[in-house]
Amino acid sequence: MKKFAMLIALAVVAVGCVLGADAQLDVPEGVSLAIAPLATQKAVFLNSLKEEYEKIDTWLANAEDLSAFVVDGQTIKFPEGGADPAVYKNRTTDVDSVEPTETVYSEDLDVYDSQNYKIRNIYLHALPFDKVQFYTRKSADSIVKKEIADAAYAFAPMQAGTKSIVMATTGDAADGFKMLTLADVLTLARQADRMQMPEGNRNLVLPSDWWWDLVNNNEILKGQLKYQQNTGVIDPKIVNYYGINIHKSLGDKLGLGYDTNTSKKAAQGAAITGTVCPAALFFCGQEVYRAGGQFEMFYKDKSVNTDGRAYEFGFQHRFKAGHQMSNDRYCGLLYKAKVS
Repeated sequence: MKKFAMLIALAVVAVGCVLGADAQLDVPEGVSLAIAPLATQKAVFLNSLKEEYEKIDTWLANAEDLSAFVVDGQTIKFPEGGADPAVYKNRTTDVDSVEPTETVYSEDLDVYDSQNYKIRNIYLHALPFDKVQFYTRKSADSIVKKEIADAAYAFAPMQAGTKSIVMATTGDAADGFKMLTLADVLTLARQADRMQMPEGNRNLVLPSDWWWDLVNNNEILKGQLKYQQNTGVIDPKIVNYYGINIHKSLGDKLGLGYDTNTSKKAAQGAAITGTVCPAALFFCGQEVYRAGGQFEMFYKDKSVNTDGRAYEFGFQHRFKAGHQMSNDRYCGLLYKAKVS
């Protein structure tokens, strides 16, 4: 068996040498990559990270994906179209012309680094692929959670405006705040219509306790869950009401708050105390963006780590999320009003 595993490992080395560091390789279960070259190991683990990252489905998937506009895996460039043309009725003179002015945005993607893992050699004789796969999955999950929190904060408006909504909940008291109700969701839909927000991809993202309170108190929404498959704890639940997809956020870490004293969005992750109330997010998927860029792995094999005598590895991903148009248009923030 050892001889067979050694032959497979050598085959992996040979294939890696031929195909290069970016090759996609399938490693048999139980076979260690400890003797394979670092480039081959990194190729396998990076592919694994991408697979784990991409299969985590969240509400963020409803934002338009502009990854195709990322240059060299690091910078996103995309245009904002000019103003709508004027329309004339029964005009008897020549129709004039307007030259549209486009604004081209160029922004560097943010860099997200997962903390390095260090597995000391004293605890194992070789590093099985399954163990790295396990920690790769945890790294992907952690990176996604941080990116989601940052996207939520970026999508939420700073304050109420001509194209952005800020409204308070009006329901029964719970833990010192008023709960969100279906009547509030209907009010949100009406305000969105008045502001001519795009239809078809309207999304309300709620912290998990908000979501459960809303769904459990309404037979309309509770009935929708009977037709949904339970796909695991990572996947959010979604219900729909008056054209709005109502998402349960990944965990309860949106980090959104609203300061009733300043009438503005609180700093990201601000403590819910004093005049700062917990908040939720509303956005139109066509008006916001997410963009993923380069994945990298930083890896040190135990054979070359003379100081730590351990396997050390961590991952990095470039990512950005925000509004496609200036002035935070077509979005909203709902906050739980305090019970007086």
